Amino acid sequence: MNEILNSNFDAVYPRIENAINNAAFIAIDAEMSGIHSERNLKNSLFDTLNDRYMAWKRNIQQFVIVQFGITTFYRVPSNNAYKADSFSFYLFPRSIPLKNRQLSWEVEAIDFLYKHGFDFNKFLVGGISYVDEIDESLLRDHMVHGDVENYLSLLSYDEEENFKKCKSKVYEWISNKLENAPLKLEVITPMVQYVLHKDLRNNYNDIWITSDNKSINVMKISSNAQDDLFKKDNLEEALLGVYLGFSKVFKLLSSSKKTIIGHNILLDLMFMHQQFYKPLPDSYKEFKSNIHTLFPQIYDTKFLSFELRKLYSRDEVNWKINSLNILYEYFTTQGRITTYNSPEIIFNEEFSHKKNYHSAGWDSYFCGYVFVKMAHIFCVKKFGTGLEERTASHSELMSSVKDFINSINITRGNEMYMKLDGEDPMLSRPQWLHVKLKSPSLDIKQYQLFFS
Repeated sequence: MNEILNSNFDAVYPRIENAINNAAFIAIDAEMSGIHSERNLKNSLFDTLNDRYMAWKRNIQQFVIVQFGITTFYRVPSNNAYKADSFSFYLFPRSIPLKNRQLSWEVEAIDFLYKHGFDFNKFLVGGISYVDEIDESLLRDHMVHGDVENYLSLLSYDEEENFKKCKSKVYEWISNKLENAPLKLEVITPMVQYVLHKDLRNNYNDIWITSDNKSINVMKISSNAQDDLFKKDNLEEALLGVYLGFSKVFKLLSSSKKTIIGHNILLDLMFMHQQFYKPLPDSYKEFKSNIHTLFPQIYDTKFLSFELRKLYSRDEVNWKINSLNILYEYFTTQGRITTYNSPEIIFNEEFSHKKNYHSAGWDSYFCGYVFVKMAHIFCVKKFGTGLEERTASHSELMSSVKDFINSINITRGNEMYMKLDGEDPMLSRPQWLHVKLKSPSLDIKQYQLFFS
């Protein structure tokens, strides 16, 4: 499992990019800071899909994804196997200029995450920043039209003190004509780093500044050399990259147009929309259209598991609930019989004993694993039992589940699924309900006598 924090994000990003671009499909999972702002929120069998969407939109707007998992599955050529590469990202809404960002937690979510090994120190100290498209546009516009004085006015008290202290050290260093060794300065935020860059470069033509993670290095150079270095440097894009953070991965996922796999994925999609793309629209149809544009091919393993149950008796497929951990345990134990000759999933053996449910990286791996096994069963049913003797191609596996593409499971719903790329199933809400007691019926007069 590759754990990605702010400190190693830039170094690992090329590997993430390569894994996504070469993937046959990608499984995802998210852990959130909460999902219920209303304590009395209950799903009803009589909700329409619009009702359900609006209720969830209202409830999740104040919460965020705090951990995001991605597992890429690469089909190994000439082998009946997929190679899985998993990444787990801690995400934190870092402060950005022009906006006072806030973070809300549901106490039950804190307790749940703690019980399943979530590291709150890594979240707070090492969480990766992100912005949605609206905030990215505001930042870009501000960088084009802003100047040093304008940026200084946006610094917090601590940032301003850090800026003044660093600038004072640079002045002393420059005044010492005998000192030629580079000067290293510790900075507390990317904004201080950026403003120092701008201020020093504007005021001194015989120095140059480079950046590390939380520091800058100042060196003495000739004025001619500074002109050449200016042409090769782009401070604004570097600063924007810091704020974008995980949003670059989201853009990469979307632009790749690879098949996305999730388990009970509706809330994951809603959070991704509001956190990395745009605020959730008031229109349910617009939400569906946006998600389909971002990710044209999505499979929900929760929905697939319901369809799979229709192919077998309860004795053959005996899971009582189809939560992700139950499905994974089934397909790694007794379910191996029904998935004979299915593709092997190659994962780093060093980490196999550390599997942890409800950790976003691991859950994305489990989700992709379950998808492969279920796709193989559908494939055998579609193309015949001969596939138990020969290897099914990736295209055959995907073809076997194409009827279920973009069908998203709806929990406790009269309409069992949401169709992202077309019309939702017809609502079959009855006009009347006939309620029958399981216990022997009693004469109503007996109740009247009892309570009189």
